Amino acid sequence: MPQSPASPSLKTLAAALGVSVATVSRVLSGQAERYRISVATRNRVLEAASASGIVVDQLARSLRLRRTLSIGLVIPDISNPFFAQLARQIERHARRHGYSVLIADSEEDAEVEAQAIRLMLSRRVDGLILAPVGTPATSAPLRSLGARPCVLVDRLLDDPPLPAVTSDHRRGAEIATLHLIERGHRRIACVQGSPGTFANDERIAGWRTAMAASGLPCGPERVAGTGYSIDAALAAAHALLMRGERPTGILALGNVLALGVLQAARDARISIPDDLSLVAFDDQLWAAVTSPPLTIIEQPIEALGREVLELLLARIASPTGGPPTRNILPVRLIERGSVRDLRPKIPALVPISHRAADPSDNATRRVAAP
Repeated sequence: MPQSPASPSLKTLAAALGVSVATVSRVLSGQAERYRISVATRNRVLEAASASGIVVDQLARSLRLRRTLSIGLVIPDISNPFFAQLARQIERHARRHGYSVLIADSEEDAEVEAQAIRLMLSRRVDGLILAPVGTPATSAPLRSLGARPCVLVDRLLDDPPLPAVTSDHRRGAEIATLHLIERGHRRIACVQGSPGTFANDERIAGWRTAMAASGLPCGPERVAGTGYSIDAALAAAHALLMRGERPTGILALGNVLALGVLQAARDARISIPDDLSLVAFDDQLWAAVTSPPLTIIEQPIEALGREVLELLLARIASPTGGPPTRNILPVRLIERGSVRDLRPKIPALVPISHRAADPSDNATRRVAAP
């Protein structure tokens, strides 16, 4: 339990924050919603209390609220920097709302994912955030959630229909492909992740849209890859680069996949961007310091984490809050140095006044009559 309302520490905390002792006590005892205390005030009190060393008895608080004040988060690969950063953002926003987060790694395996979901349910989490592996096997355990809220992030499922927050994967791949096309590239290939998953298939669709609109070939022979690992990307890139008509540009549909492409290019002594241009999804610290720095499609990781957490909390507060919603967030291209411009260089024209006189040039021969 929090310290009694009359204790000096709560009084000091309340005075420092400019709120009443009752407000501090109600926030720490989990009654902020009941007394309509704003989220901003609640976050200020919780952060200040944590900094002051005031301990809240979570068990007593959860019994009173009939909630565990915990959220389950199941992601496909915690070693993938994108998902690690996403988990960090979700945990950060959850903490500000007084929730803890239990994290499980499904390892891109549907059976491991099902076990993780069952584990979260056994821990009686108040809600679940899931970035699904994306195969039909994912659907069965999700149907066992009952009334427990679940929100999808990054990857979506059509069955069962659930609220979700994701990036505009299709548009991102279209932008990346057009960036290459506008710079003269005509042979553009894709190194993909796991075929059949939402984000991967949306990105392939975006690549095809841009290629077809420009009248360029976009058949299956220009797509390679069986998973999101470096080894899978390495094998896919090797296969593409060893073909007779080697691509001049590759779109890597993930940051880990980009590493596989970079390694394959190095193994084949292919220079980036002189011999091969590369655009990848997801910005990471290393992407800006590679040689050359990578041109990337950036997903809004902070906004993804914030919005999926807020959507889940809304569902926890009102489990029957209407039909599932899908929030699709915009992406942007960050241009760096991994794309070569293949367009023909047009020589600069020398102004007439700077040229030597030429008898055959009427402009230089015509003289006004005396």
